[in-house]
Amino acid sequence: MKLSIKPVILAVLAVSLVAGCSSPQAETPQAETVESATPVQIETVATGTVTTESGLTAKLAPSEEVQVSPKVGGKITSLPVQLGQYVTKGQVLFKLDEKDLVNGVKQAEAAYEVAKASLNQAGSSSDQGLVQARNGLKQAEAALADAKLNQQRMNQLFTQGAISAQQMEQANMQLTNAQTAYDNAQQNLQVAQQKANVQVSAASVKQAEVSLQNAREQLANATVTSPINGYVSSVNGAVGQMAGQQPVVVVVNTNPLLVKANLSEADITKVKVGTVVKVNVQSTGKTIDAKVTAISPVMDSALKAYPVEITIPNPSNELKSDMVVNVTFPSDGASGEKALVISRKAVFDRDGKQYVFKLEGDIAKQVEVVTGKSTSDKIEITSGLAEGDKVVVTGITLLKDGSKVSIQ
Repeated sequence: MKLSIKPVILAVLAVSLVAGCSSPQAETPQAETVESATPVQIETVATGTVTTESGLTAKLAPSEEVQVSPKVGGKITSLPVQLGQYVTKGQVLFKLDEKDLVNGVKQAEAAYEVAKASLNQAGSSSDQGLVQARNGLKQAEAALADAKLNQQRMNQLFTQGAISAQQMEQANMQLTNAQTAYDNAQQNLQVAQQKANVQVSAASVKQAEVSLQNAREQLANATVTSPINGYVSSVNGAVGQMAGQQPVVVVVNTNPLLVKANLSEADITKVKVGTVVKVNVQSTGKTIDAKVTAISPVMDSALKAYPVEITIPNPSNELKSDMVVNVTFPSDGASGEKALVISRKAVFDRDGKQYVFKLEGDIAKQVEVVTGKSTSDKIEITSGLAEGDKVVVTGITLLKDGSKVSIQ
């Protein structure tokens, strides 16, 4: 009995040892076939539109800018405005010395009165007309002498650099006018001697009237006013300084402001007067809706582009001239036609073709697609996908065709 039991026990032990040694070898290949899932994010293919846009960078500019210079030369006696001040149309910006101009007006008024008196008395008698003509000649002769002395004095000052070219030109003009008046007075005397009193007096009145009008205009020009409403952007003079041809004050209108841009031949067809564009002000970060208000019909030959103007309301004066802005023009892409649209980042290039990873269950399949219009974040799919398909948008670089994925 004992001899028969031992082989059975040994056989059982042998079988157990074999089973214990072989079980790890059987489990090893099963662990190697388990594939870990790559975490990804997905989106669903849907219909929509892709609107492409074109843009440019430009600067804000005043809608009006006037450089104010005096019409006559002279010393600045008053300058009541300062940099940044708001002024209205007709407000005094600066004044020039009026002394010489006032004297010129008085002299012209006196000559005019004499001429009218001569005309009133022209029909009385030839003797009286002759006396008046002689008196007019004396006055014209005295005025000519004064003009010559004044011109010589001004010429000396101009040579010394004490007066401007405009003042020298004004003195020369006064001498010319005085010479003309003297010549006319001589002719008047000759006509008076020929008993043509009425004609002489009428000519004298006309000449005196023109001289008086010119003198008054020159006096009025000594007070310079603002031609527009706006802000003083520059003051280039000071009280006591001689004003010349350079602008003394510059006034700008900053409500509204303008963006002056240049569009290419391709982009100019996308806009018209009234087109709404978006203007992003870099310094403030704000985006403003503005309108195209002017388009040149002619290309700038130097820039090879079409000048356009965009008007931006600025009632609070928050925006300043020369601020840098980015202008975005809508294109004809917003036609309303529907197409399949997905995120731009879902599409990748391989071997010169475009692909997406399409989700089938928990497997990512690499699918070739054909794309249409695109922006920085959206792209049209014209073939390769259908509405409702799910595509991978993040984790693409970790995938290959047939990879297992888990949706995050």
